[in-house]
Amino acid sequence: MIKRNLTSIGAIAGVGVLSLALHSCGQKPAPAEETAGNAKAQETGQVQAMRVTRVAQRNLSEEIVGTGRLVVREEAAVGSELPGYRVAAVYVDEGDWVKQGQGLARLDDTLLQAQIAQAEATLATQKANVDFKKSQLERAEMLAAEGAFSKEQLEQRRMEAVGAEASLGASQAMVNEMKVRNSRMTLRAPVGGMILQRNIRPGEISSVASATPYFRIARDGLIELDAELPDAKLSQIKEGDSAQVTLPTGEVIQGKVRFISPRVEAATGLGRARIELPFDKALRPGSFAQAKLDGGASAVLTVPASAIRYEAGGPSVMLVGEGNKVSRVPVKLGERTGDFVQLVEGPQAGSRVLSVGAAFTLEGDVIEPVEEGVASRAAAPGGK
Repeated sequence: MIKRNLTSIGAIAGVGVLSLALHSCGQKPAPAEETAGNAKAQETGQVQAMRVTRVAQRNLSEEIVGTGRLVVREEAAVGSELPGYRVAAVYVDEGDWVKQGQGLARLDDTLLQAQIAQAEATLATQKANVDFKKSQLERAEMLAAEGAFSKEQLEQRRMEAVGAEASLGASQAMVNEMKVRNSRMTLRAPVGGMILQRNIRPGEISSVASATPYFRIARDGLIELDAELPDAKLSQIKEGDSAQVTLPTGEVIQGKVRFISPRVEAATGLGRARIELPFDKALRPGSFAQAKLDGGASAVLTVPASAIRYEAGGPSVMLVGEGNKVSRVPVKLGERTGDFVQLVEGPQAGSRVLSVGAAFTLEGDVIEPVEEGVASRAAAPGGK
């Protein structure tokens, strides 16, 4: 009876020492019942069954999320080069589709047509004057050849003929300039697409000093997402990668990376990627959207996150070795995705580690391994 009491006292003291040791390592002590149960199992020679898993190669795919605003892929601005003309008519409105070269608005050309008529009359007069000066020059050259006209008079006629031709050229240039101006009286679309904005009304006076264009056109109606991404994530994507874009309505559409900015904002550490989207009338520039991209999958050594034991000295796993004896192995962790974490340094592929309960197992313990996905069986002596 005395011997049995001494044995019980020794077991309880062992429990206390174990709790203090775990506290000193920064590890949460196991419940008293479980620890006492382990001590009892050691006394009776019983081996505790514990689940184990194997270090294995797995593909960890990281999802990259970027947010931003929907923007026009390519925008064309339409304004007027002719100041001082009244707007006679506007043919399109916001949301309308236009073809390249289609008329958008027309300026009142009444005054310009009168100016063109006046310039053409002046041009006709200049042409007649040139013909007259040329005929005078020809007669002067004939008389000079007969000695009836002085050289000074001949040079005077030549200068008059040259001056008349110069005046004709200036008048012709003025008429051409007015005709070009007349062709610009109708504002036309430089590209085909959708009218995004209209800032012109009939009766207004045109002005080139206005900072706001009369029309803004989305070429081919193409809208894309200007997504902001952390600098570290930009290197994980490339042009042509697929992306899932979620609109404010909750609709998800498929897009692809069209352009990755070579510049990162110094203040925020964010870069930009343009996500090309298929044509959809429901897409509106300025709306907020979110893009999800695949950061790429790579085969790396992994274990379940539950197998990692965290202590003051760093993370570790409990390796099940020869004779099913447990030993602590320090590890260096990488990225975590879902229920698995990458082992940058640690046991090699195929090694068995405790999948759960690592925090309550001591180095040197012998267990009965129950491998996940495999029916429980008694451990063979010396087996792995």
